[in-house]
Amino acid sequence: MREQPANDTNEIRATLARRVLFSSAHFYNQKQFTAEKNRETFGLCYTPYGHGHNYILEVFVSGPIDPHTKLVIDLADLDAMLKEVAALLDHRHLNFDIDEFKAKIPTTENIALYLHEAVLSRLKVWPTLKLDRLRLYETDDLWAEVTA
Repeated sequence: MREQPANDTNEIRATLARRVLFSSAHFYNQKQFTAEKNRETFGLCYTPYGHGHNYILEVFVSGPIDPHTKLVIDLADLDAMLKEVAALLDHRHLNFDIDEFKAKIPTTENIALYLHEAVLSRLKVWPTLKLDRLRLYETDDLWAEVTA
């Protein structure tokens, strides 16, 4: 069998997944709701002080496998970018410290969307990479996923 020359239509691509951890505090409060409606809707997540989580952020990036390094991206570069993104929220009270969450409820879904945008903006330095999905674990059995 003859080897096919590499080109855009048949280049070998792979997806690489990586995790980073961070800790944040938050609470749920819909400003249009009364205190009673907030308690009814959000239960224990509606408190004046909030509660914390040890989050796990997973990103899945895909791209061509470099013919020389055999990598989609250098892991040191990916790790540095993910640590920078996680640092935006690490050891912060989201409702008080992050402007976006002063106006938006920091649900798992909204935090995942915030991080998705942060990762996308930083991936621009690697034009061949695509963010396939981002998954944010708030607990072992609760996560939100944002796809491309």
